Amino acid sequence: MSETTLSLIKPDAVERNLIGKIIQVFEENGLIVEKLKKIHVDREFAEKFYSIHSDKPFFNDLCN
Repeated sequence: MSETTLSLIKPDAVERNLIGKIIQVFEENGLIVEKLKKIHVDREFAEKFYSIHSDKPFFNDLCN
């Protein structure tokens, strides 16, 4: 049985140039990266994506 999941690498990790190291950890643990896509997430997208946290005090920081 195979499972699929979505993994996001947050902007601070991208800024610190950790993308390769993060993917390496996935692969070392038997995960297979099937697709890779780098996108810029704008505020509107972030608010929708994290809407489950909209009532939390950290919501604004999360979306920024």
